[in-house]
Amino acid sequence: MAFLLWLQDLAFSTWIRESDWAIFAFLIVHTLAMGALAGTGMLLALRTLGIAATIPQSTLTTLFPVMRWGVAIAIVSGLLLVCGYPAKALTNPLFYVKLLLIVVAWVVTRKAFMLQRRALAVVVLILWPCAIAAGKFLAYTNRMLLVY
Repeated sequence: MAFLLWLQDLAFSTWIRESDWAIFAFLIVHTLAMGALAGTGMLLALRTLGIAATIPQSTLTTLFPVMRWGVAIAIVSGLLLVCGYPAKALTNPLFYVKLLLIVVAWVVTRKAFMLQRRALAVVVLILWPCAIAAGKFLAYTNRMLLVY
């Protein structure tokens, strides 16, 4: 709790909470980054399942940098969002479920595409929407909003 209180009371964290635009801007950037990450992952899974089979697999490997940029931007924007309301995120088990789903989805996406495993591609098409849903539900679930 001491760490949450310290983080919450930083001038930067207070600015994020009290700014007219910061939370919304960070949330938009985070949403776009997650869209790039999950969307690219799902596209690769669909290609593994044979959809758009005319597109060479080697061409689609150029999309992995899009996923890397997506994850990098999602991490930065996510950290900024957590700074605004650290207790809301860090005390919510769903936050950790979301992070786990993203990591597993990333790994399984790469394996499915590189090994051309259709069963893994199906798993990818389940994992990414679950990760997105977990992130969306974070807005509506929390054990605490601020530490007092």
